Amino acid sequence: MDPFVLVASSIAALISRFITHPIDTIKTRLQVANHQAEGYAPFDLNHKATFGGNLYSGLSITLLLSVPAVSVYLSCYEFSKDWLDEQLEIGQNTVLNHLVSGCVAEVMAGLLFTPAEVIKNCLQVSADEDSTCSSIAYRIWQREGLSGFYKGYWLSLAVFVPHSMTYFVVYEQLKLWMASSNFGVYMICSIIASALAITLSTPPDIVKTRWQVSHNNEQVTVRSIVYQMYRDRGWRAFTTGLVARILWGIPLQAISMTVFEVLLDWHAGRV
Repeated sequence: MDPFVLVASSIAALISRFITHPIDTIKTRLQVANHQAEGYAPFDLNHKATFGGNLYSGLSITLLLSVPAVSVYLSCYEFSKDWLDEQLEIGQNTVLNHLVSGCVAEVMAGLLFTPAEVIKNCLQVSADEDSTCSSIAYRIWQREGLSGFYKGYWLSLAVFVPHSMTYFVVYEQLKLWMASSNFGVYMICSIIASALAITLSTPPDIVKTRWQVSHNNEQVTVRSIVYQMYRDRGWRAFTTGLVARILWGIPLQAISMTVFEVLLDWHAGRV
């Protein structure tokens, strides 16, 4: 694998995360709206609670951990595609290659994504405006230890492995169908792939987010969260924040993938 892949993926992650972070904050607040979490005031669906305050809360931890995570994500995807092609003769343009590579990328990147998500989510929904990354991290460490930072890791994989597999299969197949490689093609393919993957993964993502901000409460389980959501709002509870997630996820993935692909093309002398 070309070492420049790491550079390109890091630049893509930095640009995309910074631009879309305010929408991510709104999305997270919507997903935990009316959810009682010890130590954090619940957010209701009013304008001030959802759209007010610091929309860049959690940006520092996002850049600190999510940028390396995205770099690992894209790099592992490219490495896996090459390895499957060279070692197992599973062609780079096959659906099986894209499915397996997307899964590998998500599993590896999740080791960095999960701690970042736990801290970021807690910061984004915290009622204490003086909360910082370090104070949130210390609180998690005191209450739950190291496992607290990986709360929801397996649930995250259940959410994002299918998401990544769907995204990369659709994205790569659309690129093949369009039979060209340029900025516009990358953007269009990524937007379509993102919209489909996000829609499919939103319900489990809401459950994951609520569980991650619930602290070490033994009475709160994935099953109890699902039951409470359905009891309170029916099936609509599982689409809460879908629009915000689409408005966040599509630009995030479209920008990161387009920048990544364009940088690789530039490095290879194709642009």
